[in-house]
Amino acid sequence: MEYHKVISELRTNKNIKVSDLIGDNMSRSSYNRFISGKTDIYSQHLLALLDQLHVSFSKLEYIANGYNTSKEDTFFLKVILAARAKDHEGLILCYRQAQSLAQPKHNDFYTHVLGALDLVIRQLKSQPYNLSDNALYTYLIQAFSWTDYEFKFFQLILPALSPAELEPFLAKIERNLAKFGSATPYNQKSFNLICDIIFYFIQHQNYVNASHYLTLLENYDLTENLVYEKLLLTFFTNLKKLLLHQPANTWRRPLTKCIATAKFLDMPNLAEKFEQTILQITN
Repeated sequence: MEYHKVISELRTNKNIKVSDLIGDNMSRSSYNRFISGKTDIYSQHLLALLDQLHVSFSKLEYIANGYNTSKEDTFFLKVILAARAKDHEGLILCYRQAQSLAQPKHNDFYTHVLGALDLVIRQLKSQPYNLSDNALYTYLIQAFSWTDYEFKFFQLILPALSPAELEPFLAKIERNLAKFGSATPYNQKSFNLICDIIFYFIQHQNYVNASHYLTLLENYDLTENLVYEKLLLTFFTNLKKLLLHQPANTWRRPLTKCIATAKFLDMPNLAEKFEQTILQITN
């Protein structure tokens, strides 16, 4: 559904008068031409209409897409699930689909997906790769400010990066996360990214950097509805005691309970990740 049709439908369903919707923002004739699909309006006018309708632009896109996520978000989720499952055939299929979608329109999103898939597939097959030719890696290095777009791509390729390849991103990540603070829509996503970075450094036995990012987690004030994140926070809070060589009776039972909770919540992959992380440190 086109934007003007969504706005017209929302105004009608919310029983808002046209005069109240447009206010002093635009003339009624301009609004009527927009609603009828005859002309576009300035972006500030569109945002003002959305503000009066109490709808965000992302919500407008969601409704316009038939109350579904966008095709790009759906495709990206497909890539994430294949990467997490280490599904080589699924990743190859995604790669071929991204190739066909990137070429006709020179779509940056699918070009970046190809870059991510190239890294993930080569890492899965233990093949060497040249990052200088990777469009996604180059883009992430050059982008000074990161938003959700850059963070989600970085999180996807993180396991495929070597410590040397990760190094240029660390200061950039902390600088961009610091802009958001804790009480923002990025709170949950940034928390999960930091957790992934901690798991990464523990896997590579860099406990100094892992401890640094464990400290960053202490700045997060998680609401009780974020069960997954609170479980991770509990796990890492007690894992830090293990890293600091505190007595086993201060961390063993809480960590065991975290594993049991993950299993109870039917999160076998997370439970296994907890177990492997503890074993890597204690062995």
